[in-house]
Amino acid sequence: MGEWIQPEQEQMEQYADAFFSLAELFGKLPCQKERLGDEELQELFEDVKDRACADCKNAGDCWGGAYFEHCRMMYELLREMEQSGSFSAEQRALLKVKCERPGQLMLALRTGYEEARTNLLWSNRMLEQRRAAGEQIAQTAALLKRTAEGFSCLPQSEERIAGRLKRELRFLNVELDSIRAFRQEPDRQEYYLTVHLPAKNIRWRRPGSGFRTGAGAGIARYERGSVVSARSVAEALSVCCQERMRPAFNCRAAVTAEPMLFHFVPDTKYQFFCGVSHITKAGELVSGDNYTLLQKDTGKVVMSLADGMGSGTAANLESEKVIELLEQFLAAGFPQETAVRLLNSGILLQNNTPIFSTIDLCMVDLYNARCDMMKSGAAASFIRKNGQIEVIRANAFPTGVLQQSDYESLHRQLEPGDNIIMMTDGVLDAMPGEDHEQAMAELIIHTLTRNAQEYARRLMERVYLMQESGARDDMTILVGSIWEK
Repeated sequence: MGEWIQPEQEQMEQYADAFFSLAELFGKLPCQKERLGDEELQELFEDVKDRACADCKNAGDCWGGAYFEHCRMMYELLREMEQSGSFSAEQRALLKVKCERPGQLMLALRTGYEEARTNLLWSNRMLEQRRAAGEQIAQTAALLKRTAEGFSCLPQSEERIAGRLKRELRFLNVELDSIRAFRQEPDRQEYYLTVHLPAKNIRWRRPGSGFRTGAGAGIARYERGSVVSARSVAEALSVCCQERMRPAFNCRAAVTAEPMLFHFVPDTKYQFFCGVSHITKAGELVSGDNYTLLQKDTGKVVMSLADGMGSGTAANLESEKVIELLEQFLAAGFPQETAVRLLNSGILLQNNTPIFSTIDLCMVDLYNARCDMMKSGAAASFIRKNGQIEVIRANAFPTGVLQQSDYESLHRQLEPGDNIIMMTDGVLDAMPGEDHEQAMAELIIHTLTRNAQEYARRLMERVYLMQESGARDDMTILVGSIWEK
C-alpha cells in the first residue's frame, strides 16, 4: 500500500522547499574580504589623485608615463601603514625625492585608506547580516520539514486507536470528537484528542490507576456535575496504545461539557532533578551570569548557562537576552543545534553593538538517558559517573563572535545516579593551583550528597571560602541528577 500524505504534511513540505530555495540565494552571496581588492585600490588611487595632485605641475608625469611606478610606490606606503600604522622614515625620504607634495599625498592616502577600510567593514557587515538571515531561513525550513515528517502517521492507525478509545472512554462517560497522532521522534508518538462530557444524568469512572485487564473492569458511579481528569483519559489512552501516556505540561486538567483539545505524550522512564547556586562578583549589584532550567513535553530536560562578557549590568543584559531567546527556541520545539544557530544569526543581525556571551547547553532525554551537550565559548563541565569524573571541554568562540555559529557538540550515555555539573569560568578561576579543572574534579568527587540543590550549594560554599577577598567574578553552578522512576 502506498504512503499516505496528510494535507497539512504536504503543505508544510511545500513551505519548507520554498524556504530552502530562498536560503540558497543567500548562500550564493560573495565572500567577505579581509583586505582591499584591486577595484577598491584603483578607486583609492583615483581619490588620492583628485585630493593631492589635481593642480600639481608634475601630475601628468606621475599619473601618465610613470603611472605604474607611482601606484607601486603608493601600494608600498599602504602596506607599511597596514602593518605598523604609520609611514616609515625611509619611505618618507623616498617620497620626498619622487613627489613635489609628499605631505599632501600621505595625508590623502591615509584619509582615503581609512574611508576605504570603513566601507569594506560596512560591506562585510552587510554580507554577514544577509548570510545570517539566510541561515535563519534555512533553519526554519528544516524545522518545517521536521514537523511535516511528524504527520506521516498512517490514518488507519488513528482510526484503529480511535475505535478502541471510544469504547474505553464510554466507561468514563467521555465522548471522543477527534484524534490526531503526531510523531515527535521516530519511536515516540503523541496524541491530540478533542473530547467532552455529554449531558447525561450518570457518569462513570473506574477507581484506582494503572492498566485494566478487561473492558469495564472495576467501574463505579459518581455524581452529576463532577468532571473527568485528564489523567483518567490518559489511562484509557494507555490501554489502547499499550504504552503509558501522560498529559502534556500545558494540557488542561479536566474534561468538561465543552469540547476541548487535550495533548498526551508518552511517559518517561527517568526523572531529572536540578540544583543551582550563584554568587555575584564583589562590588556588583547584579550578576553577569544567567541560566535556565526547562522540561519539555518531548521528554527532554534542558540546563543552560550563559556568561556575558565582563560583569555587572552590561554583562547581565547580554546573558539574559541570550538565555531568553534560547529558552523560547527550545520551548517552541527547535532542536538544540538549530536553536544555537538561530540565536547566533539573530545576534549578528543587530544593527547596534553585538552581544557576546558564552553558551553552555545540556539536554537530557528522559526516555533513554542520552545526554547532548553543546558549548560555545563556555567553561568546562563535569560528569560524575560511578565515582569517576569526566571533564567536558570546548574551544569554540562565544556566540556573536563569528558569522557562522561556532560550537562543539558532545554526546554521553547517562545512568541512574549520574550527576552533571555545569559552571561559569568565575568558578573555575577561583580554584587554587595551576590546573583548575583537576582541582574542581577533586572537589566534586569529595562532595557526597544525592540532592542536586544541596550538591550545588556545597560546591559553591567551598569555592567561595577559597577566595579571601570575596568573589572575584560572577559565579554560577548548575547540578543535574538523573534517576529511574
